[in-house]
Parts: sequence; structure tokens; C-alpha cells
Amino acid sequence: MIKRNIKAIAFASLMAAILLPAFSASLAQSGGARLQGWVAFEDVAHVDKQPRAKVVLQHDPPDSGPAYSTETDEHGFFEFPHTSLGRFKLEITAKGFQPYSADVYMPSDFAGNWAVQLKAEAPKRP
Repeated sequence: MIKRNIKAIAFASLMAAILLPAFSASLAQSGGARLQGWVAFEDVAHVDKQPRAKVVLQHDPPDSGPAYSTETDEHGFFEFPHTSLGRFKLEITAKGFQPYSADVYMPSDFAGNWAVQLKAEAPKRP
């Protein structure tokens, strides 16, 4: 009986020694952030071919870190899979539409979704 308990304790200790460091590492913060989203366009039906938009994520102030840039896909989706942390200015532009801008704060392990509808530019008057 005592021999069986000693084996059980030894096995439990071994498992704790193996699993505890892995569990601790999984709880640690990654030091990165992630942002994804969708851009819709005023007066453009979802079934129509979507315009492409340029999406820029710029540190605020700009000299405090790198800028990230991407373009929406045919469904209006964009993604920044791994960015640094901090304050950013999110800017979205597309030809024929008013630009969009927002302030974003991304802490460690932030994973966010952003949805925007760009408004059509007013027709130019002669």
C-alpha cells in the first residue's frame, strides 16, 4: 500500500514538473496585438465587386513605432495579424469615398475586430 502511494506521488511530481512550465508559459503575455476588420462601401451592394481600400495603422505619435499597411480583399476584409503595442491612428481610404480615421489603443494580447462603412464622396460641382 505504501509502495503504491509512493509511486503515485512520484508520478504526480513528475507530471507537475513537466506540465507546470508549459502552463506558466501559456499564461504569459505575448507582447503582441492583432486587429482585423471589414470595410463596407456606401451605395455598393454586398453582391457587387467591392472596391479595395488601403488600411494603415500608424503609431501615435508616428515616430513612436512602426506603421503597418494592408489592403482589403474582395470581401472588404483586412487583417494585421501581429502588431506592436500602444496607441495608433487607424486610417482607411478608397478612391471615390471619404477617408475614415479613428484612434485605437492596443494592449498586450489585444485581439480586436473593426467594422467601418465608408461614405461616398459628394459629387464635385463644376
